[in-house]
Amino acid sequence: MRARLVSLAVLTLACARGAPTLSPAGGRTSAAITPEDLSLRLYAIAADSMMGREPGTDGNYKTADYVASEFRRLGLMPGGEGGTFFQTVPFFRQTPDEHSTLRVDDIAFRLGADFLPAGLPTRPRPIDGVEVVFGGEVQDSSTWIPASEASGRLVLLSNLPGLDRQRRYVFLSVPARNPRFTAAAALAVAQLDLLPPERVAQVRNGFLVTDSSREDLVPPQLLLTPRAAEILLGRPLAGAVPGFRGRTVHGAFDSPRVPVAYRARNVIAILPGSDPRLHGEYVSLTAHNDHVGFGHQPVDHDSIRAFNRVVRPMGADSPERAATADEGTRIRIILDSLRRVHRARPDSIYNGADDDGTGTVSILEIAEALASAPDRPRRSILFVSHTGEESGLIGSGWFTDHPTVPIDSIVGEIDQDMVGRGTAADLPEGGPTYLEVIGARRLSNEFGDLLEAANAAQPTPFVFNYAYDVPGHPLQYYCRADHYNYARYGIPSVALSRGEHLDYHQVTDEPQYIDYPDMARVARMVRDVALRIANADRRPALDHPKGDPHTPCRQ
Repeated sequence: MRARLVSLAVLTLACARGAPTLSPAGGRTSAAITPEDLSLRLYAIAADSMMGREPGTDGNYKTADYVASEFRRLGLMPGGEGGTFFQTVPFFRQTPDEHSTLRVDDIAFRLGADFLPAGLPTRPRPIDGVEVVFGGEVQDSSTWIPASEASGRLVLLSNLPGLDRQRRYVFLSVPARNPRFTAAAALAVAQLDLLPPERVAQVRNGFLVTDSSREDLVPPQLLLTPRAAEILLGRPLAGAVPGFRGRTVHGAFDSPRVPVAYRARNVIAILPGSDPRLHGEYVSLTAHNDHVGFGHQPVDHDSIRAFNRVVRPMGADSPERAATADEGTRIRIILDSLRRVHRARPDSIYNGADDDGTGTVSILEIAEALASAPDRPRRSILFVSHTGEESGLIGSGWFTDHPTVPIDSIVGEIDQDMVGRGTAADLPEGGPTYLEVIGARRLSNEFGDLLEAANAAQPTPFVFNYAYDVPGHPLQYYCRADHYNYARYGIPSVALSRGEHLDYHQVTDEPQYIDYPDMARVARMVRDVALRIANADRRPALDHPKGDPHTPCRQ
């Protein structure tokens, strides 16, 4: 904790001066790609004080400033808007109106406890004196009432019985966009009890969206507790028949969208190429600088780690389940040993050290190494630090849809996301040579060959795991990394990762758990791949024609 606070203080001063000095001793990072430099940088941007680097917050803004100041210090050219290193990506925060009300007769429901406005942004519709109608089961469209019965009413949907908690929750956009409910006064789903308290807090405190417009053809949406839903209906939900008319409701609610307090920004820099014929082409090296912010209900750091070590080894991507009796005993043994060392440590900040602090500092180390080298590559190197990856690949999507260099001039892209773990303690197949490779040959076998050749030339080559690149893989990694937004424009692209682990999307994703020596090896290999592509006589040949960039991604 102390080390991270020192690093943040140095970072803050450095950003203010425009000359970053990351070492607490006052020295700068070196030209070489080293574990020590990676550690210094990562402890700065993944500090608790950065509050999880959510787009639109002070922490993400400072991180973007730091990345830009490093690019500037290294002598790179600005590649953003208006001669700057930045490209602003529009973000808004959608928050329930605190004046929202809902009541039946003399029963007033409590915002956040009984009901929450949520879902797609729509224009408010009057619900004062509106009749409630039971619309069916939210997961089964065959039970939904026709449009004629929904029109002008508050349509209440319930959950199918017998499903586990995870499968019962359905995002509101599914029924909200159905034509049957276009003319409804509102759409309510009895699911508020299914959301974890942290998710309720996120909705209550506002979540990020990328558009301030409102939709006219979808009704306003509410989440209700089952108790509130039964009061509105005037009978138990169990056994309710679609079309049953309930009570009359009064009130008004809304979820307005307002611009975020701090601009969310991609950071873009260029190392110019040396070849007069090829310097207008680019090899792009990318990573995302954002993470998911902070929680509203602190948890015990060590308890989370102990539980995840036994029950959820892939962190947030692990199937949700309770610990068995044997697993509970193992967790208690782990915690007992920890408690003998120190007290419980409340934690609420999703530091995002591996995700994707590691990729962010890796491209900075590569930039420093290339900028310090005596010879420049023939093609230019484009460095893009994306924002908004955690919000749905928003920053990379914005950049590729609004490129600051001609999109066809990018001959290849290498994305690093979570390149700091992959040890045997993180996953069964892990170790010093473990590396997941996604998308390398989807568009160009020649691109994949260059990647493998650069890896084979390393002192200790990685063993590429292509398992997650298989079409149809349920984890959908191909569609979940920023590289995809380049691939959709016909740019040979690859996502590199050392894999998920127990700290993925947890408050425990902190710098002290990173494997810095092997992370440095990944960065050196990426540098060497970039140089092979940048110095090649021709760009990697495409084996598949360029498609429509706006079609949905397919794993």
